[in-house]
Amino acid sequence: MKKGLSKSRILAHRQCPKRLYLATYRKELAEESASSERAFASGNRIGEIARELERGGRLIGHDMELSMALRETTEVLETEPRQALFEGTFQHDGVLVRADVLKLGSAGRVLTEVKAAASVKDIYLDDCAVQAHVIEDAGYPLQRIEVAHVDTRFIYPGEGHYDGLLKHVDVTKDVRERMKDVPGWIAACRETLAGSEPQISIGGHCTSPYPCTFFEYCRGPEVENSFPLTSLFQSGKLPQTLVEEGFTDLRMVPEDRLKKPIHQRQRRTAISGEAELDPAVREVLASYPLPRYYFDFESVHPAVPIWAGTHPYQQVPFQWSCHIETVDGRLLHQGFLALPPDAPMRACAESLIKTLTSEGPGAVFVYYQAFEKSRIREFAKMFPDLAPALKAILERVVDLLPITRNHYHHPSMGGSWSIKTVLPAIAPDLDYSQLEHVQDGEGASEAYLEILDPATTEARRTELLEALHRYCALDTLAMVRLVQLFEAPTQHP
Repeated sequence: MKKGLSKSRILAHRQCPKRLYLATYRKELAEESASSERAFASGNRIGEIARELERGGRLIGHDMELSMALRETTEVLETEPRQALFEGTFQHDGVLVRADVLKLGSAGRVLTEVKAAASVKDIYLDDCAVQAHVIEDAGYPLQRIEVAHVDTRFIYPGEGHYDGLLKHVDVTKDVRERMKDVPGWIAACRETLAGSEPQISIGGHCTSPYPCTFFEYCRGPEVENSFPLTSLFQSGKLPQTLVEEGFTDLRMVPEDRLKKPIHQRQRRTAISGEAELDPAVREVLASYPLPRYYFDFESVHPAVPIWAGTHPYQQVPFQWSCHIETVDGRLLHQGFLALPPDAPMRACAESLIKTLTSEGPGAVFVYYQAFEKSRIREFAKMFPDLAPALKAILERVVDLLPITRNHYHHPSMGGSWSIKTVLPAIAPDLDYSQLEHVQDGEGASEAYLEILDPATTEARRTELLEALHRYCALDTLAMVRLVQLFEAPTQHP
C-alpha cells in the first residue's frame, strides 16, 4: 500500500530523508521553535493579503477534513470554472497538495504560490513543481506557474491599501524542468518510508532551506564540559580540517595550530575554565569620559507594513532604553515605548534626541552599532528637521561588541559574543531566562505586534507593556555591567 504524501513531506525529504521519516513515524520528537512559529504567522498574513487582492475568490476550508476539501474543490471547478480558488486541494497517486491561488487566466489556468520572502528562492521552484505535477495529473492543465513574493520596494500608502505589495514572477519554464524529477522524488520518499530510520549525521542540511524541527533529537544529548571545534569564531574550514586530523575538542588542539589571537584566547579559557580579560581594554575605555550613554533599540519588521510611509520588512523602532552615567557618577535610566494607535517613528526619534543630549555630549555605547546607526540614519532621512541632531548623535556612537570580542572571553560563551551570551558570564544575577513574556529581540517584536492587535485585551496589553520595559532596560544595564567589569579587570568572573 502506498503511503500518503503531501507537498510538505516531499520537500522535507528533499532536505533530509530522515526528516520525512521522523515526521511520519515519530512526530512527537519535533520541537517547534519560536522563530518558525513567527515565520508561519507571517506567511499566513501574506496569504490573507493575497486573497484580498484577488477580490472575489473562493476559499476552500476544511483544514482538518481534507476529503471534504478535495470534494469541494472538484465541485467548484466543475460548476464555476472561472471562479478563483484559494487553498484548492488536489490529489493524484497518493500525493495531496493545496494551491495558494488557482485561477483561470486569458489563456488557461494560472497557479500562484504566495511567499512571505522578498525574492524567489530555489526551494520555491521545487514547491511549485510538486503542486503542478499533482494538479495537472489530476486533470487540470496549467498555462502559467508563478511565485508571488513580497516586493520590498512597496511603500505602504495607508488605509489598508496593499496593491503592489506582492510581485508576481513567472517561473513556468524553470518549474516545468523540475517537474520531470517529481516522480523520482515521490518514489524516493516511499522507499525511505518503507525502510528503517535513515542514519544521517547533523550538518548544513539541518538548517537549509529551513530549520529542522528534529534537530535536537538528531544532535542527541550534549556532552558536558565539551568545547566543540565549531565554536571557533569565524574559522572557515579550520574546524573540519582539525576534525580530519583527529581532534574532537578545542582543548586537544596544539597552541601552534591556532593562528588568530581570538582563537588562542578561546583555547586558553577552555583549558583553564576561567575568563580572560585583556587589561588593555581599560585604555580603550579611558578615552570615553563621563557622561556615557548606554543605548538600545527594539523594533518590529513586519512583512506587511503597518504604518504609512514604511516598506515591507523595514525595521521600525518602537522602543528604546538608555542608562546614563552622569559626570557626578550617578546611574540614571530613561526609556521610551510607543503606544498605539499612533505611528512610533517621530516620537521615538524626538525622545531619543532629548535623552541622548540630556547630560551633555558623551559616548553613546551600543552593542552592534550597525543596527542602531541604521535606525538613526533612517530617522534622519524620514524627518529632515531632526537630521542635524540625529547625525550629531551618530558621531558619538561607540560599539561595545568589537571591544568585548577583542579583549574578553569566558569559556561558557563558546564562539558567541552576543550580549545574551556575555551577560550570564559577567553578571549571572541578570538573567534573561527569568523574564516573563519577553526574553529576546524577536520576542519583543512579537509582543509589540500583539499589543497593536485590536483583539488583545487591556489586561494582556498592560502585561506585555510591562514585560517590554523590563526586557529593554536589561539590555542596557547589561552594557553598564560589562563596562564596569572592564574597568576593574582584576575582578572578573
